[in-house]
Amino acid sequence: MKSIILVHGAWHGSWCWELVESRMANEGFKVSSVNLPFTGFSDDAAFLSKVIEEAGDEVVLLGHSYGGMVISKAAEGKENICHLIYLCAILLEHGQSMGRSTDSPEESKIKIEVDEKLLSVVQREAVIPAFYEGIDPKLAEEAIDRLRPFPIDAVNVGVGEAWREIPTTYVVCKGDAAIPPHSQYEMSALADRVVEWNCGHSPFFSNPDLVCDLLREIAE
Repeated sequence: MKSIILVHGAWHGSWCWELVESRMANEGFKVSSVNLPFTGFSDDAAFLSKVIEEAGDEVVLLGHSYGGMVISKAAEGKENICHLIYLCAILLEHGQSMGRSTDSPEESKIKIEVDEKLLSVVQREAVIPAFYEGIDPKLAEEAIDRLRPFPIDAVNVGVGEAWREIPTTYVVCKGDAAIPPHSQYEMSALADRVVEWNCGHSPFFSNPDLVCDLLREIAE
């Protein structure tokens, strides 16, 4: 059985994987989640790279949202990574920016405020529409209070292309209001396999069993 490492997205932390992690651990899977330092993309990638090296076993690596950029870089040259999963995540060629289809009306509902240190926070009134629409209100409110500042200059263009050498699955979340589905479909063209889910940006909250089913399938 393979190890599973879960990588969160911008503004979040390892806490967002609690429902998934507990389910997988109860079934006997070796699963862990990281807490990215958010001190810049290079630091995030280096931190994850060290975690991967210390894991030793064959690893299934899942990146959510911004976490997709991090796994693309951190997994480069790692012989113990057997599969990459991009969960409504940023998947780009090196130097590529996220595009926007001119014929698509979809726009991200993320609204941020940025301070003088280029640290961003999501405006509180925008968090649920962007990330947690349809999720249990109590769970959503608890999550809002745990969000962290994120360096806005950490996500500009693609860095790293581990997906070129490692089997890759992209999960398109068709109800996503943070990374519009049209952008996900464009990015998913780089993956070996594409899976579509009828959910929003945070399936680890809205349907953790769905996430577990995919992890189970790949890890076994």
